[in-house]
Amino acid sequence: MTALVFLSVNLHSQDLPHSVGLAPVQDFTISPIATGFDASIGNRYFAQISSSPTFQFGKAFTESCTITNVGAPFAMTFPGGLLTRNGVVYTWNQNSPYQLWTIDTVTGAYTLLFNMYGGQLTNLTGMCWDGNELFGISTNLAQTAVYRINMTTGTWSSFGSSMECAGGITLLGRKGSQYSLFVPDIVTDNLFKIDKTTGVFTLVGPLGQNINFGQDGCVDPIDNTFYAMTYTTGPELRKLDTVSGNLGPVLCTYASQATGMTFRELSLPPNGALTTVCRTGINVSIPDHGTALDSVNLVLGPATNILDVNVRITNVTHTWDSDLTFYLRKGNVGALIINKAGGSGDNFVNTVLNDSAVIPIASGTAPFTGSFIPSSPLTPFNFMGGTGDGYWKLAITDTAGGDTGVLTGWCLIIKYEVYLGGIQTIEIPNYYFLNQNYPNPFNPVTNIKFGIPESGNVRLVVYDILGREVTTLLNEHKNPGTYEVKFDASYLASGIYFYSLQTERVTETKRMLLVK
Repeated sequence: MTALVFLSVNLHSQDLPHSVGLAPVQDFTISPIATGFDASIGNRYFAQISSSPTFQFGKAFTESCTITNVGAPFAMTFPGGLLTRNGVVYTWNQNSPYQLWTIDTVTGAYTLLFNMYGGQLTNLTGMCWDGNELFGISTNLAQTAVYRINMTTGTWSSFGSSMECAGGITLLGRKGSQYSLFVPDIVTDNLFKIDKTTGVFTLVGPLGQNINFGQDGCVDPIDNTFYAMTYTTGPELRKLDTVSGNLGPVLCTYASQATGMTFRELSLPPNGALTTVCRTGINVSIPDHGTALDSVNLVLGPATNILDVNVRITNVTHTWDSDLTFYLRKGNVGALIINKAGGSGDNFVNTVLNDSAVIPIASGTAPFTGSFIPSSPLTPFNFMGGTGDGYWKLAITDTAGGDTGVLTGWCLIIKYEVYLGGIQTIEIPNYYFLNQNYPNPFNPVTNIKFGIPESGNVRLVVYDILGREVTTLLNEHKNPGTYEVKFDASYLASGIYFYSLQTERVTETKRMLLVK
């Protein structure tokens, strides 16, 4: 195997120079390449692993170093870390030519976005998106500078003073403009905090480890845990305490040198975090001493995290409610949500089963209108990573003879979040939506995804910056659903364009940038 070694160093001595590049070559192995996107990974991170002279993009479970490869290895002269911005995953070349690349998280394909310019100190060692601005750092192992990055022009603009931090490696920060940035220093093995307004570096404390080589890190958007890929005696993953500066114990070790990590971003759906999927106008018979079955099909997409599940029994007509049991099932997960409640009372009308309610269903009275704690918790249905998609089944069983009943309607009420950076859009078309194209900026192909909740004629039109129609991507009748259209702008000049979703009820327009 041909190896890239930028500096020959002693892994255990601070007296010799550090490297911001690759560590000395070990007996690296790469697992077989996996294709496609694992919809069950939930809140997990993307990783970039060195198999010198190529680099492998993949994904892993939180606090695990077992990488599932995505796509084929990619050759890059001096790769930086990974970052996620507005659902797009990026990596970069650390030294000249300073380049920014996008990575397709499904295919693993790398696409050159643009070259970057603006006073870098030899190596571009870290980038971080805080939801508002993109920041970067560079180092020459004598000083470190912090920059703001213009994602339209590719220019880096430095601000503040940086002499306190000699070898800044990896830029870490929480999403939110009010939070500081953090930089581990591989020369002094200290952690520094950077003020985003002034650019001032402030010493936090010692890392407690000799981390030797430039790696990467990221912040979990769920619990704001700071993770750092480090290299003491080998490539490893640790947690970082931003109060003391201390690196925690080794969580796991990588088979090859880890050069990048980023979590999928977390956002709420555009119309709030709740969606309701109902079966209405049905007449499902509940046989005497038998079972009635019905189901709803939930489609949120593989990048969703279900936080909470409630069930509403819109209407069940039946005498002697205590004869009935209600059982909800999704795949191998099930819960007995109503167990023979109500005594001799009749019917269930707008009965909501909610773990956060105050009154247990067993303490309620027919027809149980309102919210009640179910007989068994609904928390087992809180799925990660899209495993909630598919058929959810309701079984109502009459446990005694002498009467029959009918189910005329029921609903699932789902609270959920959406992870960006993978398959990121909401598939339930209970509202009109037009997503930001991805990638953006793009060259020359981008994807536009939209959803409609009802049938009708749909136009998807592209305009130039002067408002002139460039092309009509779609003009046809569509049924309710989620759709994705590919736009090839190879025949157009670089610049700003607009794309517009036009229906009988709504018109929505967004901007996109073509960079050639």
